[in-house]
Amino acid sequence: MKIRSAEEIGGTLPDQVPKPSALRVAMIRAAHQLLDVPIVFEDPFALKILGVAAEDSLRSDPLRYNTPLLKALRASLVVRSRLAEEEWACSKNRGVRQYVILGAGLDTFAYRSRDQAGGRVFEVDLPETQFWKRGCLRAAGINEPESLTFVPMDFEQSTLAEKLGEAQFCLDEPAFFSWLGVTMYLGKDAFVNTLRFIASLAGGSGVVFDYGVTPGLLSAGERAAVELVAARAAEHGESWKSLFDPASIAEILRSQGFSELKEFGPEELNDRYFSGRTDGLRKSGISRLICARL
Repeated sequence: MKIRSAEEIGGTLPDQVPKPSALRVAMIRAAHQLLDVPIVFEDPFALKILGVAAEDSLRSDPLRYNTPLLKALRASLVVRSRLAEEEWACSKNRGVRQYVILGAGLDTFAYRSRDQAGGRVFEVDLPETQFWKRGCLRAAGINEPESLTFVPMDFEQSTLAEKLGEAQFCLDEPAFFSWLGVTMYLGKDAFVNTLRFIASLAGGSGVVFDYGVTPGLLSAGERAAVELVAARAAEHGESWKSLFDPASIAEILRSQGFSELKEFGPEELNDRYFSGRTDGLRKSGISRLICARL
């Protein structure tokens, strides 16, 4: 993976964006709708939620999001979103009716899902990020469904038990959590405390999340990619704090009471979602996914 400069991960960002990573992820996810055939993760609102100016900019030159690094990041972003929604569907089929999206950013699941009968979606994110997102939704003419609840929270300052409890989340019923693109920004205590809370819920609860892999398990090219992405995030005040190896993640989850673990590395994900492609869209090894249930 050849990397030339920081511009390969998206260039400059508007000053008014409270969480640069949220917009950068949304732009990359939207670029997938324009660049990749077949689409791995179909999101009809991915472009619309960006706003007219950002959408027009992306449509005018989508190839700037097709550098080697951005292609690898794009594969990671779309495959984690698809897997998370598939695992939520699996939990819903088992009777779970509460879906919590931690660090939701500009995620559009709640607005495009047509099957929310009897279910609730809770979007958890920083207050300023949610304020910005709701402005994006209004500008795009995207309605907020009645099944959605916004839960403002800083993972390093508050607890999920406290904030979800204030949001009419049923603490005595099972829930499924999507936790994407967040763990690398958290200290270990906040990471473990979040898992401990999920494990305290009713049987059948679960979580899917991605995590950054420790450099010693990466190739030289992957290590260079991690260094560049982490440096870019730090420039915007979003420093990476935690990286893990698969064995440590499994140990932490089991210590909290999770018994059903499904781990997804690049080999499994590429075979499952990118097999037979001719465009080079492939998942790298810089992050992994895991789904854990009680």
